[in-house]
Amino acid sequence: MASPGPLEVEVRYRDERGGWVCGQLADVDAGAVVLGQPVRSFPTYKDQANYPGWLWSATMGRLIGYESLLERDRLWLADFDPTVSRIASQPLWMSGRDGGVPRRHVPDFLLRTETGFVVVDVKPERMLADPRVSAALDWAGRVCAAKGWRFEVWSGADPVVLRNVRFLAAGRRTDPREAVLVKVAETLKPGMSMAEAEQASGLDRSVARGALLSLLWRGSWVTDLTRPLSDKSLLTPSERAA
Repeated sequence: MASPGPLEVEVRYRDERGGWVCGQLADVDAGAVVLGQPVRSFPTYKDQANYPGWLWSATMGRLIGYESLLERDRLWLADFDPTVSRIASQPLWMSGRDGGVPRRHVPDFLLRTETGFVVVDVKPERMLADPRVSAALDWAGRVCAAKGWRFEVWSGADPVVLRNVRFLAAGRRTDPREAVLVKVAETLKPGMSMAEAEQASGLDRSVARGALLSLLWRGSWVTDLTRPLSDKSLLTPSERAA
């Protein structure tokens, strides 16, 4: 008897109300999965080796759980990414056979992006050298590919970029004074530095800085995040805003 194909892998996830939904991968609606609740909890206990927690997501407008600080970093980037419209943490169980090997796997994140769904597994580079880990990820990748989902194994990013994104996160929440954002945006010119933009706005510096962070977080304007942010960071309009 032939081994079951990837689309026959069993999938279990929780819907928006927390109820369990079971079926084969072929029948799973990724749109429903990304709206659901995590299939695993994020417990904390004494002498814990990892650092789970919750991060408030501007994309989702609520807290999203993570199981490690590395997962938290990937979550920061997903929340900042303007192409990502939904984020689900610990989104589903996948169970099936990989040849003669039974496998069960929970990806770390499911992202809905402008170009489709992306399944993300976060693993430190040192773990990728383990044949058991690489085999499990290879199976998960083949399963996702059969469904038409992109599969990503993420092991970290430029620490400067991550620090900058966390700094810009001060502008995540919508400013209730939308007129301030409009005023700052109207006085911005391509090539201005952060300091020049704040001065040109005519507003109190702290108010102008908050508006700039909000515009950068929203992706209306961009700057080089591979360099530490400073008053000298140059601003340009985003191609998305054009």
